[in-house]
Amino acid sequence: MDGSLVLYTALAGIVVNIAAAWCISRANRSSLNVEGAYQHILNDLFGFIATAVAGLVVMTTGFARIDAVVTLVVVVLMVRAGYGLVRESGRIFLEAAPVDLAPDAIGDRLAANPSVTEVHDLHVWTITSGQPTLSAHVLVTPDGDCHAVRRDLEHVLRHDYKIDHTTLQVDHAPPRVLAASRPGEPAGAHADPHCEAPHGPVHRAEPHAH
Repeated sequence: MDGSLVLYTALAGIVVNIAAAWCISRANRSSLNVEGAYQHILNDLFGFIATAVAGLVVMTTGFARIDAVVTLVVVVLMVRAGYGLVRESGRIFLEAAPVDLAPDAIGDRLAANPSVTEVHDLHVWTITSGQPTLSAHVLVTPDGDCHAVRRDLEHVLRHDYKIDHTTLQVDHAPPRVLAASRPGEPAGAHADPHCEAPHGPVHRAEPHAH
């Protein structure tokens, strides 16, 4: 193998891929498509760097098998990048919650609003890369302003959790939801639920099970 030819070709490839990586790094990498293209260019860059190293080793030592060694290194880097992309796309396909958002913590935060008595049917998922979505059923006190509460909760979701796509069903809580309970029991423990079959945990301001 001609080490000098390999080295010069690899150096040219390094220059081209550094320029391409710099250009695409300025794009919106929250898009999974853009991130995939960026990772592809990075893998090409690593491949050319490994090729340059192999060419230099061949030129200086004559050890031709270095090419196979650096190839295995590049393969490991490609598998690592591919795993991350497949994992993120899988979360979108399965409509799973984003890794940096905890639905239970968000539900507790919404229920902490003084006018909110209960939050249930809370769902958090990703409709496409970089766009988390939330829907929930919110009950407010009988004298509360549903529209003001919805605006306050949307503000919290947008500024604290970066969730811009929200669907909040806001209703007044019926008196039975606010019924007094025995000491040591959560409010409304013996009251009929507002929804017959709420999905997931019910969030209230007082301690509750998740």
